[in-house]
Amino acid sequence: MKKLKIKLKKLLSAIAITFVFTLVANAQPPLFDEWESNMTTWGDHWGVYLQETYEPPTNPEILDEAGGIYYDAQRIYFQIADYTGQSEPWNTYAQEAESIYRVYLDARWNYNNTIPYFVHGWRRFSHGIMMDAQRTADPISVVGVTRLRDNGAYAYVLTSSSTSGWYYERLSREIAYMISAHINAEKFGLPRQQEALALYITMAMNHLDEWITETYAGPTHRLSPFMVGLTAEALIEYYEWEVENERNPEDLFAHPAVTYTPTRTITQALQQVAYHMRYTATVESGVNTDKLMWVEDVGGTSYPFNDEGGTGYSALRYESINASMPAPDLSLLIAPLYAWVFKQTGEVDYINIGDKLWEGGVALGSVGWNTKIYNQSYRWSFDYVKWRSEGFANQGLIFANGFE
Repeated sequence: MKKLKIKLKKLLSAIAITFVFTLVANAQPPLFDEWESNMTTWGDHWGVYLQETYEPPTNPEILDEAGGIYYDAQRIYFQIADYTGQSEPWNTYAQEAESIYRVYLDARWNYNNTIPYFVHGWRRFSHGIMMDAQRTADPISVVGVTRLRDNGAYAYVLTSSSTSGWYYERLSREIAYMISAHINAEKFGLPRQQEALALYITMAMNHLDEWITETYAGPTHRLSPFMVGLTAEALIEYYEWEVENERNPEDLFAHPAVTYTPTRTITQALQQVAYHMRYTATVESGVNTDKLMWVEDVGGTSYPFNDEGGTGYSALRYESINASMPAPDLSLLIAPLYAWVFKQTGEVDYINIGDKLWEGGVALGSVGWNTKIYNQSYRWSFDYVKWRSEGFANQGLIFANGFE
């Protein structure tokens, strides 16, 4: 009888352990249903808005950053079509977003009208154009893939008289978008511009180094977590593209044109900046000096949120200077970094942090406020779900979340 009890106890323990792991492994990110519902409900709302109500700036050389297609609405609508398996109305909305972006692109020429698509560095949205070129072979989009890589601010890394300032983190977004433009061109089938890409990658690595060490070379500096997210997105795109093509992502650092040699691998740098933002980064100036950038419990009922608690949701502050209040509307631009680090390292702490960012971003993100907030929330949050799933799968757990 005693031996039977011991066997039964072991069996029940094994069942309990199996149950717990299955439960965790099959859990979706918190508020996952709300994220999906907001994606289609507000996506449809803003798609109709672009078609019927939106009025672009009277000056076509200006791109509306408060609304419209900022953060690449075309890309987002194509992603929704892929995610839902429904081509419409998402493809139609994607084309509408592109038509709005083209007004800006067509108006942007250099000073003597010889170079088209002379875009501002922070308004270079190459994903949607590349996806359209792949899907439709639209000749304007096909040409646009090359133009978005080769023309405009910060595109001339090989011929510019001085690029030393490009290594300063204050240009992180512009350099991140250049990396994406190069990778998107390669994904479309254009040959790699090896030297240019090597320089952009090392610039982005220096941006991470400045954030991690808080040793800044530029005259103005700040830690903006959403900027870190954009740099992480570009570097991860590059990393995953190299792995997919059976290349070593670190090989570009050995290019003869590279004068800055990173002290960390890409994975190490992204892991360390993710850790720093959560645990050690503090506010440098303003009313919250020396407080952590991480706000465990955001306070308030709507924008501007505060750090006095009450909502139960977490977020990172907007930046380390000036406006240092928590910015949950930007959380889904940052959370995918944590899912990718979790996937790469298997360290559960990163997905726990990511889930907190995700939850706060979904709950407090206000995607119904305007198209910009909606777009920044869905720019690459699809990857969060994917990498979260892959991270659990790497640990031998089955993670059912709709991805094959």
